[in-house]
Amino acid sequence: MGKEEAGTRLDVFLASRFTYQSRSNWRRILEEGKILVQGKVAKPSYTIKEGDEILYLPGESFEPPVQTDFQILFEDSHYIAVEKPGDIPIHSAGRYRKNNLTDLLEEDPRFEKMYTIHRLDRETSGVVVFGKNSEAASKLSELFSKRKVNKTYISYVWGNFPASVRAKGFLISDPSSLIRKKRKFVFENSFRKLETPEEDSETCETNFRKIGEGTFQGIPFSKVYCFPKTGRLHQIRATLYSLGFPLLGDKIYGKDEETFLEFIEGKDPDLIAKLGMNRQALHSSSLKFIHPFTGIKTKIRSNLPKDFPE
Repeated sequence: MGKEEAGTRLDVFLASRFTYQSRSNWRRILEEGKILVQGKVAKPSYTIKEGDEILYLPGESFEPPVQTDFQILFEDSHYIAVEKPGDIPIHSAGRYRKNNLTDLLEEDPRFEKMYTIHRLDRETSGVVVFGKNSEAASKLSELFSKRKVNKTYISYVWGNFPASVRAKGFLISDPSSLIRKKRKFVFENSFRKLETPEEDSETCETNFRKIGEGTFQGIPFSKVYCFPKTGRLHQIRATLYSLGFPLLGDKIYGKDEETFLEFIEGKDPDLIAKLGMNRQALHSSSLKFIHPFTGIKTKIRSNLPKDFPE
């Protein structure tokens, strides 16, 4: 462990760093003796010291259920595009060792090995493309990296969003947040004025256009197209949050950070009452690119999910 973690309770550190388990679950795991610090069983109240080595011995575990009703949107000899539901990770991570989109596709006798090209957050639904071989995946990945894939997302955000916004700037860590992995967006001019620019900062650019509005429990929300030019971690979510228009249903970048802290504590908050939705209101609605093998302009679209507001 480094200097940043030193002085933190072990159960608090585990819940904030590894959010696939709540703090109460980590406390139970610690009490079962499944976590060692410096080779010895540690209590939840143990205070982390710099240089500590933490070892997790999970034993047998059970994966949470996921939505498996994905649809095939496009398929040829090189690629397969899937309409991803809003509650399944794309690849193995955390508690989701087998219950993920890649593994479930590979279990289907119609398909063989799937090659990941790009990713969506577990709670983001919509278009995701896989390569059927390494060459196909490499060629389309190159188009993504060179920003030659046009991506369109549909989001629902709290508040009355402007007609259009161009958000060009940087993503940096958010030291004011209690959530370790949370990021924030700063416009280019503001970033240049920072006294100590973040070492892990990343350039990012997203254009937004309002296309509708409504209310939830008397609170206004807006329906917004998102056109990301770059593809950074949490880019759309962090940018909208920093602009003052957090996504409905977003536990990390929502309008109330306490909801996420309650969630990882295992308190089971009423997400719809607090956030407007059970999951973040972000949907990958289309991808457009020139097919690397055929040269044909290819557009893959996904309809708005049923759990989104009308």
